[in-house]
Amino acid sequence: MLYLQAVAPFVPGDTIGIADPDARLGIADTEVRRLTRFLGLDRVPTAGRRTVLDMLVAAGQDALAGVDRSRVRYAVHAHTAPHAAPPDTRLMDALRQRLGLPGARAFAMSHQACAIGLYAMTVLESLLRAEPPGSLALLMVADKVVSGLMRHLPGITVTGDAAAAVLVGLDGPGDAVLGVARRTLGEFHEAGNMPEPLRRRYHQLYVPTVAAVIRDALDTAGVAMDAVSLVLPHNVNRYSWSVIARHLGLDLDRVYLANVPRMGHCHCADPYVNLVTARAEAALAPGDIVLMVSVGQGGTFCAAVLRTAAQAPLPSTREVRA
Repeated sequence: MLYLQAVAPFVPGDTIGIADPDARLGIADTEVRRLTRFLGLDRVPTAGRRTVLDMLVAAGQDALAGVDRSRVRYAVHAHTAPHAAPPDTRLMDALRQRLGLPGARAFAMSHQACAIGLYAMTVLESLLRAEPPGSLALLMVADKVVSGLMRHLPGITVTGDAAAAVLVGLDGPGDAVLGVARRTLGEFHEAGNMPEPLRRRYHQLYVPTVAAVIRDALDTAGVAMDAVSLVLPHNVNRYSWSVIARHLGLDLDRVYLANVPRMGHCHCADPYVNLVTARAEAALAPGDIVLMVSVGQGGTFCAAVLRTAAQAPLPSTREVRA
């Protein structure tokens, strides 16, 4: 079984107001009203001149605080969008050097859009089973918005910049990963370029497929829906989660939506940031069962079931504001 031994977010303190005319997001007034009044979005964090590497290092240093770094056998960056490395460097080599992980094998994972951040846990669990007892892996998720097309998904969400680093091992202490499930609907691989008939079909299948992958994860974990204390979602918008909750027969107050207006949709980082802030706000207690859920453009869906553990507070990254 995999355990999340430490989870450290990095959410920039600078934000952009979706309705702020000075933000110059290029979003029409009618769309702004839809995003804010109907979908529940308000602000998104922005990294400014900080690079993806800067955010990964900030989160990674917190997750590794007090850890014997020679035990870390893998350093993995799971991300939604492609990123250019800093000049004259390879991103993962630079990351290993700045985090003091020269013995870790480093690679990146993508091609499942925002679902990759949760699915990566299953990959690391498999890799750690071939390593000596006590070995660890550092899972890092981060994306930076680099274009207007990436910032605004019309009628759906507005995206921000954030990162999280998760130290994982095959034993505790930490949050136990009881089950992970994934589904991919390959017919929707064109994502934003889908023709309208296919787009309508995707919207029809979206809620049933989210519900199905949640049930798959619960079945894998051997947990009933009634046992779930809290759903930690991707922060795409409030409305879609109200529909999913109704489809599942779940009270909406069991879906953690506090970060939707505070940070919008920060790609792979959402469920991990939500785990940290929900714990800090006492929305979670030791031993609670939680569901982490994320969906990616292109028809990728992933859910993970965790049992929370008592966890000493991490040193907070200076810019965490969510």
